[in-house]
Amino acid sequence: MTAMQHFARPPVVLVAPLNWGLGHATRCIPLIYGLQALGCEVLTASDGASRSLLVEEFPLLTHLSSPHTPVRYSSSKWLFGWAMLKLMPRFWWQIKKEQKWIVAIANKYHIDAIVADNRYGLAHPTIPSVIITHQLGVRTGYGRYTDSMMQKLIYRYIDRFKQVWVPDVKEEPSLAGALSHPLTLPKVPVQYMGVLNRLSKGQPAAATTGQQVLVLLSGPEPQRTLLEKIILEQAASFTGQLILVRGLPATRTDAVEKNSTEQQQYANQALAHLYGVSRIRIFDHLSAGELQSLLPSIEYVICRSGYTTLMEMIPLHKKLVLIATPGQPEQTYLASYADSQHYAPQFSQEKFSLVHALSTASQYPYRFPSHFNEGPGPSVLAKWVEQIKETQKGSQ
Repeated sequence: MTAMQHFARPPVVLVAPLNWGLGHATRCIPLIYGLQALGCEVLTASDGASRSLLVEEFPLLTHLSSPHTPVRYSSSKWLFGWAMLKLMPRFWWQIKKEQKWIVAIANKYHIDAIVADNRYGLAHPTIPSVIITHQLGVRTGYGRYTDSMMQKLIYRYIDRFKQVWVPDVKEEPSLAGALSHPLTLPKVPVQYMGVLNRLSKGQPAAATTGQQVLVLLSGPEPQRTLLEKIILEQAASFTGQLILVRGLPATRTDAVEKNSTEQQQYANQALAHLYGVSRIRIFDHLSAGELQSLLPSIEYVICRSGYTTLMEMIPLHKKLVLIATPGQPEQTYLASYADSQHYAPQFSQEKFSLVHALSTASQYPYRFPSHFNEGPGPSVLAKWVEQIKETQKGSQ
């Protein structure tokens, strides 16, 4: 072994999740831990709430700020499609900015490999690049022809990567249905990683007094706030214990929170009093560890039908009450598919009743497939890292 080989630096891997809600960042957390365990130096790149979440989870890593396109959905589900069409030119411009940015950053930080979660512009021309997505079967809400055209367009960008990692099981029943198992796959190799979950199954909690319900809010505004208002307005008529997590990780500057924990708690208490609710605890955000310790005592989880939320909760056998974000075709499909497979019942936000939803959930025939807790993810990751190390040796 030469001295150069003996002191070879660890592979530098950039992990870059999209900042649309927190789901893309949270499902990267187990991958980051896996890369670290395999001896990689990990950098992250994101913006907004996703970057804040990663800074909180990995305070010792280098966290870069990447190009971003702010997204704010319409408050009307009927205007969602039109709003998305207006955003399309910005999305293509975003991809162009990412393509230019990744070349400069890769040179500056000597990056050896890239893992991009739904960031279609981060395929590097010479560096091994992987894209994570469960959205191979596109749902636009405008029919099959439009779905097919959009899929072809997205595949043009996906095929610039070396691999696609799909965070779902390969066999049926799957978690994402036709979204992750389309009739036509991209040209590049597709690896089904299994469920990516930052949480682990805990021990059953001791019996608690009254029904404990957890509300997990997430996603872009204004729909996050609209659902929060609906829940709080109905919480006074709920006789159990309610825990509301607002999905708002603190924005940090130089690792210092802008608002102290005491200020945050005071503001959330004021919010509860505003709606006349006494049996409610409100948090802006919970870390993975805090959420992990809370879940065993929770009977029902009210949440969006975002894919990462399903990935985290269903394998843990949590009883979900799903509310798709109005006008989001992907979430509408996932909620409907989950209901058809008896993973969880779905409810519309427009007609949502907290008491009715929980009553329905108490009679619902929940089903939790055991193979959701299995998958080749660790072995795929290990093989990929080994290939990166071999490439490093060849370039020395």
